[in-house]
Amino acid sequence: MQSHTTTNPNLEESKVSSDTIMALWEDLYTKKQQSWLTILSGSMLPLLQIGDKVLIHAVKPTDIRFGDIIVFKNPDKLIVHRIIRRHNNNGLSYLQKGDNATTAEIVSSEYVLGKAIAIQKGNRIIQLNTRKWKFINLALTLFSCSVYYLKPRNPVLKRIAKFFYNKAKVIFDHVITKI
Repeated sequence: MQSHTTTNPNLEESKVSSDTIMALWEDLYTKKQQSWLTILSGSMLPLLQIGDKVLIHAVKPTDIRFGDIIVFKNPDKLIVHRIIRRHNNNGLSYLQKGDNATTAEIVSSEYVLGKAIAIQKGNRIIQLNTRKWKFINLALTLFSCSVYYLKPRNPVLKRIAKFFYNKAKVIFDHVITKI
């Protein structure tokens, strides 16, 4: 059996730039003061998987605390990461990192759009302000901080830390999928 493919030169594949997508999302978010955002990377594993959605709610910069999951603008994308420390040098800024990363960077409050108040995993919605999820989020925050602050330089200690990091990650994965 033969198959034929035809192309229509009048139909062009429509591509939307990331700037346009960001502008549209920001416009919707600004009007509603909250909006769902789909996770596109694994930087916040094990809590946030690719395809999960987070409900981002507008907050004042002074209301962002240690452990909050925020969304902020980077030049060409929106990033969802965790706050591991606040800075008040020359205005308000935060030390943020992905739970699945060992490095952290400072982000100014002017780039922060809001913080996550809920997570959608498939058909399930997790409210982050419940007692159980506040505890789990605190544990994940402490784990994320320890990975950043306790980075050993010694190769033997680095292997030991990596071993415990991988074991803890498996435990967190298990806990999060069971809840």
